[in-house]
Amino acid sequence: MTTDRYAVPDDQAELEQTRLRLLGATRDPRTFAVFARAGVGPGWHCLEVGAGAGTVTAWLAAKVGSRGSVLATDIETRFHAEPPGNVTLLRHDIVNEPLPRGDFDLVHARAVLQHIPEREVVLDTLLAAARPGGTLVVEESDFRAFEAQPLPEPYATVHQIMSSTEFTPWREPHFGSRLVSLLRARGLDDIDVTGDSWAMRPGEPAGDWWFLAVERTLPTLQRAGLLDQDQVDSVRRIIADPGLVMLSPLSLAIVVRTPT
Repeated sequence: MTTDRYAVPDDQAELEQTRLRLLGATRDPRTFAVFARAGVGPGWHCLEVGAGAGTVTAWLAAKVGSRGSVLATDIETRFHAEPPGNVTLLRHDIVNEPLPRGDFDLVHARAVLQHIPEREVVLDTLLAAARPGGTLVVEESDFRAFEAQPLPEPYATVHQIMSSTEFTPWREPHFGSRLVSLLRARGLDDIDVTGDSWAMRPGEPAGDWWFLAVERTLPTLQRAGLLDQDQVDSVRRIIADPGLVMLSPLSLAIVVRTPT
């Protein structure tokens, strides 16, 4: 069974926008700490690929100020908040459409490449967009421990399907663990890595970004005959239980400085 990589049905759009904002609330503080260490500041020109709900866009716009700029791109821009005046929001297919080359002080992509079969080609596109001496920040995950953790049935089966490639065969959920070697193979060695995991609970952004994804997926699994209504109801009870605590995926932020 497969699903479309990009399509979000209109009747799920509000749910997906909420999920993206919860993911931002969970991940943004860590992303912004990486940006701060990279020195992002007034006058920088930034590229945000996979801009989602626009929370990272807004932070960058405030930091770079009127002398700087942000180009925010996504294949689906309807979830993005109204951008500030120093932001250009562009509906853009990173696989098939070009980007400016050598223009940006900062290039950033979070949870994008794992979803794109042409991920290594896109990595080269992102590197080429950075100016000499610029900074590329790529945030990706390793889902192995997340996928393997013991959970109650029938949620355990749903969780394993969603976190592996059984449901999304084009995806590479552990891509974050390959990024350093890919960058080294391209002759880059000014590389830094930070990583973290966290506790995921219902009723908190750190967990609900995933549980909303589960909610979006349940009808598809039911239509495919993998779950009946009683099982769907059971999964919903499990992921709403305030006593549930899960391990998150390992999130990795890889920071590379391009040669001058």
